Amino acid sequence: MRPLHGSDGTAYAPLVDDLLTRCTFPPRGHALSCAVSGGADSLALLVLAVAAGCDVTAFHVDHGLRAGSAAEGDVVAAAATRFGARFERRRVRVDPGPNLEARARAARFAVLPPDVATGHTMDDQAETVLVNLLRGAGADGLAAMAPGFRHPLLGLRRRETHALCAAAGLEPVCDASNHDPAFVRNRVRHELLPLCAEVAGRDPVPVLTRQAGVLRDEAALLDALAAEAVPDPADARVVAAAPRPLARRALRRWLRAAGPTGGDHPPTLAEVERVLAVAGGAAVGTELAGGRRVRRSHQRLWVVPDGSGSVTPVTHEAGTGVPLWAGPDVGPILVDADRLAARVAELGAQVTVDYADEPPLLVAVLKGAMLFLSDLCRAIELPVDVDFMAVSSYGSATKTSGVVRIVKDLDSELEGRHVLVVEDIIDSGLTLNYLRRYLKARQPKSLEICALLVKEGEQRVELDLRYVGFTIPPDFVVGYGLDVGERFRNLRGVHRYKGADQ
Repeated sequence: MRPLHGSDGTAYAPLVDDLLTRCTFPPRGHALSCAVSGGADSLALLVLAVAAGCDVTAFHVDHGLRAGSAAEGDVVAAAATRFGARFERRRVRVDPGPNLEARARAARFAVLPPDVATGHTMDDQAETVLVNLLRGAGADGLAAMAPGFRHPLLGLRRRETHALCAAAGLEPVCDASNHDPAFVRNRVRHELLPLCAEVAGRDPVPVLTRQAGVLRDEAALLDALAAEAVPDPADARVVAAAPRPLARRALRRWLRAAGPTGGDHPPTLAEVERVLAVAGGAAVGTELAGGRRVRRSHQRLWVVPDGSGSVTPVTHEAGTGVPLWAGPDVGPILVDADRLAARVAELGAQVTVDYADEPPLLVAVLKGAMLFLSDLCRAIELPVDVDFMAVSSYGSATKTSGVVRIVKDLDSELEGRHVLVVEDIIDSGLTLNYLRRYLKARQPKSLEICALLVKEGEQRVELDLRYVGFTIPPDFVVGYGLDVGERFRNLRGVHRYKGADQ
């Protein structure tokens, strides 16, 4: 039934009629799922969808991130009943940690219908353009959200959704996290957009929205040209021979379609460039975000789950690659400099994705991790901070003593910060577990481990590693920062050590 009066009896049908002229709802009688958080924008979506004659089901998702969040679903349920819509409640679990906003969004959409409509307004569209610009997005990201059934309110301003809720006598839920400056979008909303308005002397929201529309049309043309130039993006030879801009777009479309859930977000430019390198024969495979890997076989590209994956097992190789000055104590190379560089670049790209909104503090464990940290931090496209600590359980021996000693502590405060510990090698795991407990006592916001090497079969405790470069045989190794008695750190690759004290 179409709502006509607010709780005070005031008619607001004229306001509804005016707003509907700028909305993009489906035809009357069309079934429409609406994501309704209880905020003003989503409540306005509910009211207008019913007024447009749609058969509406309101979905509320409780992330459990705030005290009393379950009661917000009751607000939505009451509004749905009042306006004659069905109501469904969903609950998801989102653990604290880095990139919380993006992970909460992913969890929310995982339990909503795939064609769910959202209450994003023109103001949200402008914010999306700026957020994507700051993240280095191309035309697809700057085109932002496409108007249509899924985003029917993009023609409305946020102040209008608030006005509609006030006229209808609805009291929206106030989410305090919308003012938390820890989230990039909030700073764009409350700081950057007002500054843009001051500098430009005009409201930047319509300008940014119009620009997004222009870029959307141009991106669609490029997609059509890419589909003609590269009809089969899995054909490595065709991809390698195509004009690079069109090859990039063809691969982006292909990778997005091959994503774990169909992929709401396009792959990063760094990922696309690495896949181009695979297509051109410069690499045989590369990791992608979301636990996937692209490999080339018989001139075809394949996207496969990264089961063993993001961790590359290493076995003994026939060639030695040992410089003359290092013999005879240094044995055959296990991981050469090229493989190290490629894997570190992949790890850096993954860290960039995972910590996009909240860059971490990198804590390097000296001295072995010094070269790894140097390369890794340059592969991370975020403003990371770096600190160092030194622990010892080896001394000058080649076997761990099991007794951990803090040789140098951190200078940085950890409380409330995302911390990523950068380790060179893990064997028993005892030192790492001690270090994890030691650092967690300082109350970081999150604490994760990035280890370059893990020895197979050596762990005496259960490990929880976020990032791993390579698994290697249970040998003592030197090079790329790893030493024995302070020797051989400057080897460019990782070698098995076969000296007399082995």
